[in-house]
Amino acid sequence: MLRYIGPFLRMNKLNIDQVKSQLFHLTKESIRDIVLYSKCGITTNLDEINLRTIDNIDINTIDFNSPLLCIYKKSKASLKNKDDKLHWIEDKFKKDIYVSSNAYMTLCLLELIDYYKQFKDMDTNKYYLSNIYTNIAKTQLDFYAAYLRNEEGVFVDKKDCTDPISGKIKFKDKNKSFKFSDQSLLMNAYYKCSTYLDEKNQDSYKNFSKDILTMFLDFKEELYTISFDEQCKLCLNLNIFYTYSGIEEVKSLIIDIFDLLYENYNTNISETKNISDLCLLYLNSILIYNHTNIYKFREIAKNLYNVLKKYYDENSSIFVKHTEEKEIIFSCKEIILYILTNIYENHINDEDNSDIIMHVYTKQLIDSGIILSWPEVPTLDNIERYKNFIEKPENLLDEQYFKMPTIATPNANELPSVFVKSISYDKNKHIFKPSKSTFDSRKNLELFFLIIYLLNNHLK
Repeated sequence: MLRYIGPFLRMNKLNIDQVKSQLFHLTKESIRDIVLYSKCGITTNLDEINLRTIDNIDINTIDFNSPLLCIYKKSKASLKNKDDKLHWIEDKFKKDIYVSSNAYMTLCLLELIDYYKQFKDMDTNKYYLSNIYTNIAKTQLDFYAAYLRNEEGVFVDKKDCTDPISGKIKFKDKNKSFKFSDQSLLMNAYYKCSTYLDEKNQDSYKNFSKDILTMFLDFKEELYTISFDEQCKLCLNLNIFYTYSGIEEVKSLIIDIFDLLYENYNTNISETKNISDLCLLYLNSILIYNHTNIYKFREIAKNLYNVLKKYYDENSSIFVKHTEEKEIIFSCKEIILYILTNIYENHINDEDNSDIIMHVYTKQLIDSGIILSWPEVPTLDNIERYKNFIEKPENLLDEQYFKMPTIATPNANELPSVFVKSISYDKNKHIFKPSKSTFDSRKNLELFFLIIYLLNNHLK
């Protein structure tokens, strides 16, 4: 009987490919649920997104009728059963509208288009999602241009003051100031969207994106005065923009901003840096290296990774932060970025860090309660269940490629598949306690986008 234990343990031991596959499955299914079914924002109807223009699609077979035009800041993270379907609780929405949340939402859709295009001759409904996401993303960007800009024409956060009786959309500025990082997110979204449009629409979206880039180049000196956090985000967004566009003049701007970031990091190292900042610095440096082949940036990335690696505690099998307090607070952003950074280093350098990835992933992400639920595993007749989407028995993927058995599905616990804000870790009892179960679009959509973007473009 003992001879069966070895194969059983090997079968159930998680590997890095399964971690990446699980994260991708979580993200694409959560984005689909949020955008198509949550109603957590201002919605539109099918006619508004021109689904009738998609060849051979029967819109009567589409199982949704209220895709989001924009998303609200927050919602209660619980679902209610109505007509045998789970719905988000609409009277718990906080109707602030943040530029970053909406830009990330649209970028997620755009990043998923190529994934669903793969199913053209395999699965009609999945292939149609690529067209549906293209049309929704375009409609969202048109909405942002019309409603999320101030009098100067820059994108700013808004408050939804729509009259519930007339339904006429009315926004007011939530903040008078704007963020450069927000503008760069939408620069990326308009450019990425243009690559999926016909010639009639392509130029206007691409030119609008380039207008935002021109603003960065013209006001370059101002970029050096914004906060460290803002510079980190802006630098990353410019790196992503270069991935999309290949526009050479962006490189020098990226390098200038990163050099200032790294100088500030070295100068104020005692004050630095939360783990999120360190991870973003790492990602920025390794992306610049990919874009320029300048070895200095690879060395910087190695140095930053070595700093991050020291946070990992073998005894507790998690990364920890030094504090005298009894409890350590970990944000969902810290955990996801720490995992992604380790996966990236493993991918490009054969770094022997698989134990760190597996332990942090299972203990600090899956078992901690920071994710409320996990999407269902695809059924056996779903082509996504098979390696390379070839439906043969020998290609059937184990359920561990999609979820861990220890975490419930939305149907099981009536909670959406989203991250809560943070978890606290009791150093004495070695247990986690999640924060209040709320959905914050700013935190969730940023992480969903980073997962999809890195897995799509750098970690295949």
